[in-house]
Amino acid sequence: MTRRFVLFALAICVACKPSPPPAKPAGAGPQVRATVVTIRTTVRPENKVWVRNLVIAGDRARDTGELDTWRLYDTKAETVTFVDDVARTSRTEALARLVAQREELLQKPLPAHYSRATFKRTKERRALQGVTAEQALIEAGTYRRELWLAEHPSIPRGLFGMMQASEPSSTPLVPMMRTVDEALMSARGFPLADRATIPLGDQTIIIERDVLRIVLQPVSASLLAVPAGYRDLTPKPKPAK
Repeated sequence: MTRRFVLFALAICVACKPSPPPAKPAGAGPQVRATVVTIRTTVRPENKVWVRNLVIAGDRARDTGELDTWRLYDTKAETVTFVDDVARTSRTEALARLVAQREELLQKPLPAHYSRATFKRTKERRALQGVTAEQALIEAGTYRRELWLAEHPSIPRGLFGMMQASEPSSTPLVPMMRTVDEALMSARGFPLADRATIPLGDQTIIIERDVLRIVLQPVSASLLAVPAGYRDLTPKPKPAK
């Protein structure tokens, strides 16, 4: 049961929630030119498929697959704004602080009967979306995740690291992913293909995420802004003495 729980927790870490339809190029209100990265997620054997967009305009980016609560990335200021559409609030955190908080969680002790996940880059390469992607493998017992990371000119180099550093902790087993998280937070590239396999009982769950296309198109400017009227919960700096 312990092994099954660990594998299930890992499955939760790599799976994502169903997302709304991809951002439409036209609509009411101001428009901005943005890079739209369309990502398809497939889960087998249920054969569930959904699509989401990563929208990038200038220094700002957002994953439209996040519902109710979502993150707005500023790659120039190196900040992440957490937006809650239910509570109508926002909070901006510096990336350095998020990395430090993540490191603190990763450094917590792990019971001896849990093995740490491993991360390694192989020499395998593939051509994806017009660039060369390099293979990276994550393994923990029978769990295996294969990523094809590449630096694409339309995707900021450090964006994936920001996404990893600001990811909410969904399991108390975060310390077992220490080597993996540290590698992904410092990664200079984006996964253009991502495949995880998780054996559970008599079946194997397969989660695949593939970048289908990367295009430049107009999108609503409101996608990359905190809605007006939201309460700002960002801690204010203490006044100098």
